[in-house]
Amino acid sequence: MDPTIPPAILFGLARDILRNEMGKRIEQRRSVGRDTPEGARLTQEISTLVDLGKDLDETTAKQIIAAGRAAVDSKLALPKMPRVDAAEIRERYPDLLANDAQVWVGAGWRGILNDAFDAVKDCDVVVRVAREHCAGLHLIIGPKSDWLEADFDLAAEVTERTWSRSLQVCETCGCQSAEGAWSRYRTRCAEHVEVR
Repeated sequence: MDPTIPPAILFGLARDILRNEMGKRIEQRRSVGRDTPEGARLTQEISTLVDLGKDLDETTAKQIIAAGRAAVDSKLALPKMPRVDAAEIRERYPDLLANDAQVWVGAGWRGILNDAFDAVKDCDVVVRVAREHCAGLHLIIGPKSDWLEADFDLAAEVTERTWSRSLQVCETCGCQSAEGAWSRYRTRCAEHVEVR
């Protein structure tokens, strides 16, 4: 038994879970009718839940709570977004990323990132940051030594173009982004609204 949860609370939680499940089954039964095969199946499930609640022991309570936690965790867990791997970028552009560069970019922006890096790879610059910030792909490009005017202008143009393009493309999949309440904070298509 978990020493941090007293048995009375453990049993109470399990009973609450059972009551909740029983209530759902009763509502389902009412919606399909009492005399249908589905109604009979739901009646049997309700009976089983009632029997479990009567003779609830510690092991059963733990199983019920574990099942309830697993169900809640699966519903609450948001899908994770695939990200561009910094090692992959270093391999493709060996001298472009700073040693301590911060890279946090969704896989949907890989093409935009590659276009930006292709544009500056022959300049005397280093990328210090490539990450999502305020819904767009934010790049910080600095000089390896002193700024040359042409490199500075190109870095500024690439940074701005990258930001603008990223606001039109889903960071998760690369499709056209959708307009919505979330778009101020994230750039996503309608399918990936909840992906973080």
